[in-house]
Amino acid sequence: DGDLSPKIFINSRDITERKRLDEVRLALEREQELRTLKTRFFSMVSHEFRTPLSTVLAAAQLLDSSPGAWANPEKRDRNLRRIQDSVKNMVQLLDDILTINRAETGKLEFNPQWLDLEKFCSHFVEEMQLSAGARHTLNFACHAQNNGQNTGACVDEKLLRSILANLLSNAIKYSPAGGQIQCYLTFEKESVQLMICDRGLGIPTEDQKQLFEPFSRGKNVRHLPGTGLGLVVVKKCVNLHGGSIEIASEVGRGTTVTILLPKI
Repeated sequence: DGDLSPKIFINSRDITERKRLDEVRLALEREQELRTLKTRFFSMVSHEFRTPLSTVLAAAQLLDSSPGAWANPEKRDRNLRRIQDSVKNMVQLLDDILTINRAETGKLEFNPQWLDLEKFCSHFVEEMQLSAGARHTLNFACHAQNNGQNTGACVDEKLLRSILANLLSNAIKYSPAGGQIQCYLTFEKESVQLMICDRGLGIPTEDQKQLFEPFSRGKNVRHLPGTGLGLVVVKKCVNLHGGSIEIASEVGRGTTVTILLPKI
């Protein structure tokens, strides 16, 4: 009783069972997330393929059942364009799905080579303008810090094409008829800035936090065709380059996407 020497009390609990339960809970939550993603994926794919396939079938049947449609250049070209656009949409969707799958499994290849970005981007914007037709106007401008500055950089051409295709497609899709879409390429000392600007629908502030999550779309565009995969693909392609992406958007005023890529 009179012992005043220091004493050490040890209170131990076996937390093995709690850790095991936490691991099981996390595994179940992850499994539920995967089931939800799988359900959304199949729903999206079935819808996004059904629409263009129906368009192709309707246009082909019209041309087949109406011999006069081939003789009428305007009607023939309109239906052939509908078929071409629908097929392009399906190809783009397949490319996006494959890109995401390869990125998630670590199999998305990154093969950077020196590329004249001004020439590449200019030609790509011209291609997209042909696809957009007269409903939208796409403009391209290139700026360099110094006159005569080399307009090349070491990038993966295939991934850059995927970046531009998704960003310009989004800008066209969510812009009103007659809308202007700007593509700016700016060369800085150590990096290249790519900026896509539109004056379209814009993205609600509350939806901007989920922009890079699969199948996420703004509530103001859900009545329009779309998968919610485009920005996911862009983000993964930018990350492989060691670059960054920022999005500024306001409902009713449009969206600006800014990408920064290292030159080498």
